[in-house]
Amino acid sequence: MGNLFYRIEKDLKVGRKKKACDRLRNMINQFPNDLSLRKRLGQIYFEAGFLDEAGKFWILNTPENNEMENAVEIYRKSLSNSGNAILKDIVFRGDKNTLDEYALKVITELEQHSLKITKQIPVFKAKTREKENYSENQTVFLSKIVNCLVIGLIILIPVLGIVKLFEIISSLFSQ
Repeated sequence: MGNLFYRIEKDLKVGRKKKACDRLRNMINQFPNDLSLRKRLGQIYFEAGFLDEAGKFWILNTPENNEMENAVEIYRKSLSNSGNAILKDIVFRGDKNTLDEYALKVITELEQHSLKITKQIPVFKAKTREKENYSENQTVFLSKIVNCLVIGLIILIPVLGIVKLFEIISSLFSQ
């Protein structure tokens, strides 16, 4: 957990906002129930001046100030307040039962609007990982072992070839 947040902060300090945003988007995909990740990504977009993108990620968070409210309103207007378009854009794959009252109210309103206008509610395959159980990669150790084995084989095959070549040459001259 700390490792990913450390990398995000490090990316932001050296000016790699896109990289930090990519990392946060990946974390949102892996941990959709953690709305604090959306809030953090919205803050980065807001600071960069992308108010509609900030609103996209802030839409499920309780507005804490006028900037958040304005950004969400700009985002809603950019999609013509279409519940269906907003649901397809924000792609919430988490468990609605874990949402706070405000986020649940927003999702419900968007779903009702979508159902009323398009006669359907967009459904996304849920992802289930525990909140704040962030680890960058579960298979890092295995991938290191595989990489070492591949490098070992790349080194070993030519060595065995040279040994076999010496055996063949020595057998030709020993007869």
